[in-house]
Amino acid sequence: MKYRSILSSVYEKYLLRDLSRNNYSIPENLTLVMSESDLLHEKGMEKLGTYITWCLELNIKVISIYVDVLDTEEKLRSAMMASLLDSLSLLMEQLPKEIGFEIYNTTGESVKTRSSPKLMVYMAIDFGGRSEITKAVRTVLEDVKMKRISPEQIDEKTIESHLMLKHEPDLVIRAGGKHLSDFMIWQSVYSELFFTDVNWIGFRKMDLLRILRDFRKRQRRYGK
Repeated sequence: MKYRSILSSVYEKYLLRDLSRNNYSIPENLTLVMSESDLLHEKGMEKLGTYITWCLELNIKVISIYVDVLDTEEKLRSAMMASLLDSLSLLMEQLPKEIGFEIYNTTGESVKTRSSPKLMVYMAIDFGGRSEITKAVRTVLEDVKMKRISPEQIDEKTIESHLMLKHEPDLVIRAGGKHLSDFMIWQSVYSELFFTDVNWIGFRKMDLLRILRDFRKRQRRYGK
């Protein structure tokens, strides 16, 4: 076990050195998708805080984190959502002040925020892309009704301006899963995707560095 730990440490340093040769190869905007069971694990929140700290150290500017709620009984859903929101708020408040954050509830409303130019973390629980786009369209229709804009003025930029999250991730990571959620389906249309072969609790800094190295090797085509 000790020998394996030493090897992992050496390999991690090698990956860091390799990535540091070209800082432009590290994406500035990451999205992480996980399930609620990842965070409900006794070490789930702690690992999330560690992951965010890794991203800060790597000079990543924006992180979006989506908690996908699966197969939860309706009568337990509300209590679980409230508990997760409270736990996420507590976690983010305990992290260094140079880490800013905004937390959204299941209806896409911002419930907790702190600004920072160093790193911003956006968190959403069970509020996927279809709900986000539906909400955006409704607000656009309200603008038309109030004569703020005309139907002829509506284009892609109009929809984008009404989305909950305005940024476009360079890389979307799905932790320990084989299927993506519908999170940020508008914004991530040209994002690179990566599915981890380890579950969230087993996710290491070395795994993140390997993902970033893989990202550097990819040729992004942006739909072309």
